[in-house]
Amino acid sequence: MFIMNLACKKFILNQLFSVPRLFHLSKLFRTSFSSIEHILNSVDKCEYVRYKFPNEIKIKNVVDTKRQQFNSSFTIIPDIVSVDEESRLIDEIEKSLKRLRYQHDHWDDAIHGYRETEIMTWKDQNNTNVMQRLRNRVFADESITEQMQRVHVLDLCDNGYVKPHIDSIRFCGNIIAGLSLLSDSVMRLADENYPDTYVVYALLPRRSLYIMKDTVRYQYTHEILSDGAPTVFSDKQIVRKRRVSIVMRNEPPVEAMK
Repeated sequence: MFIMNLACKKFILNQLFSVPRLFHLSKLFRTSFSSIEHILNSVDKCEYVRYKFPNEIKIKNVVDTKRQQFNSSFTIIPDIVSVDEESRLIDEIEKSLKRLRYQHDHWDDAIHGYRETEIMTWKDQNNTNVMQRLRNRVFADESITEQMQRVHVLDLCDNGYVKPHIDSIRFCGNIIAGLSLLSDSVMRLADENYPDTYVVYALLPRRSLYIMKDTVRYQYTHEILSDGAPTVFSDKQIVRKRRVSIVMRNEPPVEAMK
């Protein structure tokens, strides 16, 4: 396996390659994605992220710090699973959801137009292998607790949506990751203390993985929009259809459960 040397990595950083170009480079040199993923946060994210931060010169340092904190704790990895892998995952998920109806209310009014289930063990060994590969990526080095063995499957109908929320620290740790299937979608994130000032729109392509941790996980609300926010990503045609996400989390710290 070809491993990129330091000079090559510096070249990539200096050229500010986009995420898709890095993926192309990894395939070109048959380099595993994991060997270059750690530099993604240093490259241009403009294809997947739109920052709605203030541009006043007097608070430039604050804005720069906010942006750096966000970049270091939020990642989008496109094409993390293949078309065939998506199909196999959906086939098994459908069997778990087929008797459930879409709900339009939620116990804390956070989700509308949804079905949900949890999966502890996948029956298809191919799905087990795919999920283990994703788990190895998500919880590789920065999980403060053990990963949860069960995953949360959330099925949103065409006009379903998830309202702004921060996952309770009683139910999960410092990492939340979601595999987006069947449809592109847009996630809106907002600083909890300044929700109208520091806002980020993230494009979640079909078959992509998002990872939020630390600052973004604890300090930013996140929501899935129903309309795809076409005015935000004006250079893309985003049509939100039915979306299935597989959400992975790690266990909450012991002190958070007391």
